[in-house]
Amino acid sequence: MRCFINVFKADLKRFWNIAWKLYIAFAVYSLMQALIFFANMNKSINKGRIAAVSLGDSLMDFFKGAKEFYPERNLAMDIPVLEIFVLLFLLFIVAYYINSDRSALSRSIMIASRSPVYWWVSKYIIAVLAALVYMVLIIVTFAVSGFAVLGNKFSLRMHFTARENIKLILGSEDISCQTNVVLLMVLCTLSLITACIIILLVSYVFNSIFGFIINLLLFIFSICYMKWFGFYNYMMMYRIPHVYDRWYLGALLMLGIDVGIMAAGIIYSRKRDFL
Repeated sequence: MRCFINVFKADLKRFWNIAWKLYIAFAVYSLMQALIFFANMNKSINKGRIAAVSLGDSLMDFFKGAKEFYPERNLAMDIPVLEIFVLLFLLFIVAYYINSDRSALSRSIMIASRSPVYWWVSKYIIAVLAALVYMVLIIVTFAVSGFAVLGNKFSLRMHFTARENIKLILGSEDISCQTNVVLLMVLCTLSLITACIIILLVSYVFNSIFGFIINLLLFIFSICYMKWFGFYNYMMMYRIPHVYDRWYLGALLMLGIDVGIMAAGIIYSRKRDFL
């Protein structure tokens, strides 16, 4: 156990040394998005359209995603540009770490640990932490911006403030004020974690480009087929009415993928050299 802890500490330090500048860049981007959102909400409050804004409202806007796509109507597809960028930037952080890690230092850590399995499990935990830190940055930047712009008109409550807010932010009458925003954020985080774990395995077995391609194909599949098994739909709140009722199936699917990749990495590490 002590050996694994030492391996993990070395990996975590290496990851942070590589990724901290990228996280700062994303935090600045998230902060700018938050300030723009709350500035618009402040105008709506002053006009009397809404009374207040919650953290849940703001996160729903950040992750609102693309509207429904119906091929038979011959309408242009609504492309979720923001969500694609958010996903790709996180994947870039993980891929950049993986590519930088393909060095003598990483091999030395594997040799010193005397266990490729410890090495793989450490990388797996790093990928999970990468997604968790990413989500924390989003939440913190929106919370800070909300208080800075709206003051007492902003709250940290993780639910929709009123139906007027839902209509203004998402332009929808189908989403209930009782929708569990905390659950939605957990599902969104689980989507990001799954994306990181997918690119982790694919990058080490093949290369990072394949990891990006696979994730993008899964994302395109999700926005074309609004079903519970399109797990990137959980990053886009426009899709709530279509996937929310079966969220538990989506959660089980993502957890199954994550556990399966963990097992695949352990099996692969015992039979072949990742590096």
